[in-house]
Amino acid sequence: MTRLSLELLGTFAATFDGHAVSRFRSSKARALLAYLAVEANRAHSRSSLAALLWPESSEQDAYRNLRVTLHRLRRALDDIAPDA
Repeated sequence: MTRLSLELLGTFAATFDGHAVSRFRSSKARALLAYLAVEANRAHSRSSLAALLWPESSEQDAYRNLRVTLHRLRRALDDIAPDA
């Protein structure tokens, strides 16, 4: 079984099957991944995620930023585990 491990206290670190992952370059992508991992047992609306990560942005800009960040996060996860 494949396993993604996250270290969230101190410096962010991610390992996949024991190998360091450095594909999460954006601080917002790391923050989104960390938040979703910690809050994994509940649903999250796009509006709440956008407001959480981009509180200073307009709603339209926050939604666009969230779409881009989700796309990059999915792509990074697909790159390290395409069949997972």
